[in-house]
Amino acid sequence: METKRDLTKELLAECFKKLLQTTPFDKITIKMITGEAGLIRPTFYKHFQDKYEVVEWIFRTEVTDQVDALLEERRERDACLLFFHAIDMDRAFYRRCCMMEENPNSFLNVLTRYLYQRFMVFAETYAVKMPGAGTPALTKEMAASYYSYGMVNITEDWILKRINCSADDFADAALFLLTHSIRDLPNAPDFNNT
Repeated sequence: METKRDLTKELLAECFKKLLQTTPFDKITIKMITGEAGLIRPTFYKHFQDKYEVVEWIFRTEVTDQVDALLEERRERDACLLFFHAIDMDRAFYRRCCMMEENPNSFLNVLTRYLYQRFMVFAETYAVKMPGAGTPALTKEMAASYYSYGMVNITEDWILKRINCSADDFADAALFLLTHSIRDLPNAPDFNNT
């Protein structure tokens, strides 16, 4: 059973999403969100610090909580599919989130931190052995940064439709890139090397 607090957070988030359909992120005010929700401004601050936190909460409740549950069961493929399907179902919202101005709490930075943490967990869970001799700079942290920044860049391109394919096809491509070397690309199914 949902508490009144949860229902209020959901209402504020839905009103924020509605406003974001017609108003750029930087033009949305807390007063606009609470006005849309029929609430007073202090109510917003009982639930969220700012509108960046609203975006992060939406992303967590709609996407990452379910993805994390699958990752805990070591169902990486299912988690990847769910991740991209959940974003695809509300692509207009995530497209607007990608256009937020650069800020430590902007959506793309939240996504980068989320993926970095998951890649670090993956490295620990599977006891990834990093080569030691001759490559002291190559650490688990470096690998997690490499994969998270790369995945965020291609995910942003996909959300903004600079990469135009289905969520299933994109998930397959992302999984291939995460599990193969660049030397494997020419042998990838349907690899377009033009």
